[in-house]
Amino acid sequence: MSQRPVTIDDIFELFRESERQRKEQQREFEQSLQRSLQEYKQTSEQEMAELKKIVAQTNKQVGGITSRWGEFVENLVRPAAVRMFREKGIEVHFTALRVEAQDENGSIEIDVLAENTNEVVAIEVKSHLEVRDVKRFLITLNRFKQALPKYQSYRLYGAIAGIKVDERADEYATQEGLFLIKPSGDTVAIANGQDFVAKTW
Repeated sequence: MSQRPVTIDDIFELFRESERQRKEQQREFEQSLQRSLQEYKQTSEQEMAELKKIVAQTNKQVGGITSRWGEFVENLVRPAAVRMFREKGIEVHFTALRVEAQDENGSIEIDVLAENTNEVVAIEVKSHLEVRDVKRFLITLNRFKQALPKYQSYRLYGAIAGIKVDERADEYATQEGLFLIKPSGDTVAIANGQDFVAKTW
């Protein structure tokens, strides 16, 4: 039995078949790759959504802790305010927490307010006091009498309290004439030096 000789057509047919198989393998590979990419994308999107959810929950919890910590510090400062300022010759007898007011520039909030019949002390309370907090509070003090016209004729003093106080914030607050309130034993106390002169607004 003799074999048929290989012709040029046979060679071309072999090439065509080889090309067809290569294209089929290429198509299968691309489909497989596409499926893998889709699965990866879907998994990534699910993981990203889960991560965003965790971050949102964490931010909410941290915000709650920060808020409660702020309230704790305010409640430490408020009862000591009358004693502290009377020791400095400012005979306040009334205190209030979180006093809010509006003017044409928006709203202001005073964390603790201490007053008598002709003097008022606005106190900003921070768990961690930084220079930027002092700068923001000075702006609030400049708007105070406009936002709270009841106090137009009062002598206004500013005080800033912090559980942790950056050294630069300490110096800046004193330089700007603000009373500086810091922890002292189980309570808080005015921490300015003997030569401190309080500014009035």
